Amino acid sequence: MSASTPTILALDFDGVLCDGMSEYFWTAWRAWRRLRPSIAPDPPHGLFDRFARVRPVVERGWEMPLVIMALLSGACEAEILERWRPEALLGELGHAHDEVAAVLDGVRDEWIAADEGDWLDQHRFYPGAIQRLRRLTGGPTRVVIVTTKEGRFARKLLVRQGLDLGVEDIYGKEAGRPKPVIVRELVEPRSPARSLWFVEDRLKTLEAMKSTPGLDDVRLFLAGWGYNTPRDREAARGDSRVMLLSLERFTGDFPAWVQT
Repeated sequence: MSASTPTILALDFDGVLCDGMSEYFWTAWRAWRRLRPSIAPDPPHGLFDRFARVRPVVERGWEMPLVIMALLSGACEAEILERWRPEALLGELGHAHDEVAAVLDGVRDEWIAADEGDWLDQHRFYPGAIQRLRRLTGGPTRVVIVTTKEGRFARKLLVRQGLDLGVEDIYGKEAGRPKPVIVRELVEPRSPARSLWFVEDRLKTLEAMKSTPGLDDVRLFLAGWGYNTPRDREAARGDSRVMLLSLERFTGDFPAWVQT
């Protein structure tokens, strides 16, 4: 396989393949109401838009109700984007992160059980993303999803699009390992012809990849269309290891990804 085509293409899910902002907000809001039952049933006007603008800070799903908490407490968007400290909010909330995660996942499960079609309808795949995956199916490049989302949720969304990557090719939250560890497992055992490209929309995750031993040969791409900020994209432009990728290039052939 040529240097301009990876053996393995590892993809984040949220913010790379799928935009589920509506689902994120309503799941986070319902979870927040479970944690604070005394609040009004309907979110304040404008909260969705504010939530969407600060969504890039979220690394793990359990942080989303805490974003709601921070916004309702009066934190400004700039403060959240620059100094996001979810662990401090957990102390104020009086719950551990696994408890918040259980509430969030419970809300999702109930929503799916009550009206799976409605839950699925809250997501949209980025233009051309599914078509790109379909073209790769059965080809020389193995596609792997590496996400902090529950793998079963990602699988439901892909199956609805007619794509079933199989359990062995979706690494979700249940894998219980950070993304750099999973990617390192994917590139071992090494061989001269084995290469891995990783696409992620969160710059901090790519920075963690850069500092992880054994990943020096992994090509790293920041999905410029995903949940990141202009500052993130500018930083990627000046990074020798991270390539800023446009959606147009992502949906095209691999050689275009690495053109300068």
